[in-house]
Amino acid sequence: MSSETSDGAPDPAAQQPAERERRLDEREKESEHRERQADQRERLADRRDEAADRREHLADVREGAADRRERRADDREAAADQRETALNAQERQADRRSLAAGERTVSHRQRSSEAIGRAQDLIAASQDQLRRADAALRRAEARDEFEQRAVDQEVAISERRKRRDTETARDDVHDPSEQGQAGE
Repeated sequence: MSSETSDGAPDPAAQQPAERERRLDEREKESEHRERQADQRERLADRRDEAADRREHLADVREGAADRRERRADDREAAADQRETALNAQERQADRRSLAAGERTVSHRQRSSEAIGRAQDLIAASQDQLRRADAALRRAEARDEFEQRAVDQEVAISERRKRRDTETARDDVHDPSEQGQAGE
């Protein structure tokens, strides 16, 4: 079959399939190009996700270390409280023995002053504990915010992929004018 008519002019019927083939090739190349770009975007997104995972892991490690420090501090405070209680009991017992033996004991004023000092130490320890609890709360809130941002990013990425897939599917559907020509 020749692509020219008997008078040497180009045959339009022969050019239609060639033109359609050329357009299909162009669309296929464009589609492949879009796929390569999408793959590249996915690889970049995967790298960002991996970096975010590493940051989150490091944050978890730091938080775990902070939690261990807090537990050790709480344990030290509890041990100090027990020693304080035991010391108070010893002092009371020593005072009773001294009084029973007729010896002079530490004055009420001195005991009160010592009790005030111990109470101030307890207040300072409680404030330290409060600061540690506040720091733990801030870390937990920061972690929640980070996780929410990660979820929001994943949703946005998913929506973009869905839109892209829908557009690609729409592009892959043949042009109605081409379908009409195919039947000729």
